[in-house]
Amino acid sequence: MKIGPLVLFAPLLLAAPAAAAEIAIEGVRMSRDFACAEGQDVVVSGADNQVSLTGRCGVVKLLGSGHGLSFETADELVVSGISIEARGRAVGSLVVEVAKNRVATAMEPAAEPAKVDVAGADHEVELTLAGPTRIEMQGAKNRLRWRAGPGVAPPAVSASGVDNRISRY
Repeated sequence: MKIGPLVLFAPLLLAAPAAAAEIAIEGVRMSRDFACAEGQDVVVSGADNQVSLTGRCGVVKLLGSGHGLSFETADELVVSGISIEARGRAVGSLVVEVAKNRVATAMEPAAEPAKVDVAGADHEVELTLAGPTRIEMQGAKNRLRWRAGPGVAPPAVSASGVDNRISRY
């Protein structure tokens, strides 16, 4: 009697963990609280949404304008829009783009240095560095303030543009 390969691997397929579906918040002036499953991705789009995330999220994207986000940890945080505010405990990678966004978090590198990329205008970013970090800034009138934990080296910095300020506090 021959047994097909699907029959042999069926128990393995059934035992494989299912990836958690992405959390998607779309709309205007919504307020939501979510618990991320380990590494779950989140996308917030629209305008003026208030979102609170607990647990370890994967990639968290804030797209649009006027959003407010509080979070525990994320592998990556992308803030792309206007007048968005995000506050959290820690991320591994951070992207801030477009205009007038405010972000406060700690940078916690994994296997590679944490990466921060700021582009656009009039952003305010406040970071606590928990390990090696690379900062790239472009655009105009952006402000990035950083502090480092004990024994953590200052970040590697690359900057261009007009009236950008990167300072230690």
